Amino acid sequence: MLLFALPLIFGNLLQQLYNTADSIIVGNFVGSNALAAVGSSGSPIFLLIGFSQGIAVGAGVVVSQFLGAKDREGAHTAVHTSLALSAILGAILTVCGVAVSRALLTAMNTPAEVLEDAVLYMRLYFGGVLFSVVYNMAAGILNAAGNSRRSLVYLAWASVTNIVLDLVFIVGLRMGVAGAAIATDLSQLVSCVLSLRFLMKSEDACRVELSAIRLHRKMAGRIIRVGLPTGIQNMVISFS
Repeated sequence: MLLFALPLIFGNLLQQLYNTADSIIVGNFVGSNALAAVGSSGSPIFLLIGFSQGIAVGAGVVVSQFLGAKDREGAHTAVHTSLALSAILGAILTVCGVAVSRALLTAMNTPAEVLEDAVLYMRLYFGGVLFSVVYNMAAGILNAAGNSRRSLVYLAWASVTNIVLDLVFIVGLRMGVAGAAIATDLSQLVSCVLSLRFLMKSEDACRVELSAIRLHRKMAGRIIRVGLPTGIQNMVISFS
């Protein structure tokens, strides 16, 4: 159990590294206002994506139930429904995140001198949030299959990519907070593509076929029911 859990623990730490790396590099090479802009966007970002992370947990539970029961057809349906859900949630979060960024930051009484940078960072971040949602869902599927190390490796690659791109966009190209957000989006694209590529090449019941990704209502309802408590809990923690 410990060997399985350690990659999950380190994975959580690496996911926090995205915002931390942005903050460190922005703070050192752009200035205190830019640092405040990136820092102030953390809570509203996690508030909005917390629900999708809970659904990813629910998907992992449901997939693991079918795998444990040796039900390949059920696992196949659960996997492809999970990915369809992630695409839908990603699209909703993209629209909502871009639309409510200013309102959320204003409600937090974000100082006027950093508000515009914070809004820019959040909107650009949510422009690529689909990659993060799909990766989290793919990671949930991998964990359900007992392969927690694989998702950690892909997350590590994404974290390194984020740091390198931060240096390129912020230090080299002087793009400020926009560079930090774009670097985060591209690094999340890396983890998303790598995890999907592995699942598409897999030979077990978790194999992904792009043509089979669709929403099965009954399965989607089951996944949401299992993941709903975790999703609400994540949102409540971020809200508080």
